[in-house]
Amino acid sequence: MSYWKIVFSGALTLFIIATDAFTNRNILYDHQNNKREQSIDTKLHVEPAIIAVGALTTAGAISFILNSNTVQSKDSQQYAAEYEAREKERDQLAYIEPKVTWTEAELQQYNGDNETGPILLAVKGEVYNVYKGRNFYGPGGEYHIMAGRDASRFLAKNSLVEESNEEKDVPLNIAERASLESWYWIIRNKYDLVGQLEGYDPKSTEM
Repeated sequence: MSYWKIVFSGALTLFIIATDAFTNRNILYDHQNNKREQSIDTKLHVEPAIIAVGALTTAGAISFILNSNTVQSKDSQQYAAEYEAREKERDQLAYIEPKVTWTEAELQQYNGDNETGPILLAVKGEVYNVYKGRNFYGPGGEYHIMAGRDASRFLAKNSLVEESNEEKDVPLNIAERASLESWYWIIRNKYDLVGQLEGYDPKSTEM
């Protein structure tokens, strides 16, 4: 039986007791006037044991609810502590020491193939550790093609398709540079900056 049923049962018991106590009626007969009269007896005609059972039932239900809430609170606190510990461990495993410059060859070593390690990508000459977006940049993720490399042109073109050598030689137009600028600020505000990309030409992406 759920504790709400217990509460209802206890409350109902007390209600019946109270109702019976104040509506117990005695029928009187007036022989002289040949008529019946009703009088209300307001005395409590209930066994003490019955009152005790109703009170104990209600009190027990309330105690059960309070104890249940306490257990749930402890469970929530334990879950929060375990989650925080897992996140801390995750951060430690994916951490990478920032450095002044990174080569594209170095970026390739951090393309997300390591399931718990850092994931690096460059945008507008800045290198970011995007491990917090592993679901997007890790293997099987929608943006995995950008991991471990300079992602600037993918972001500028809003494309997940590899460019041909001829296409790579075509400078970005104004609209593409504006798109890249928007992506740049999203990534900059979301992920950890860990250095600069070696050989980056600001003129290739500046507005």
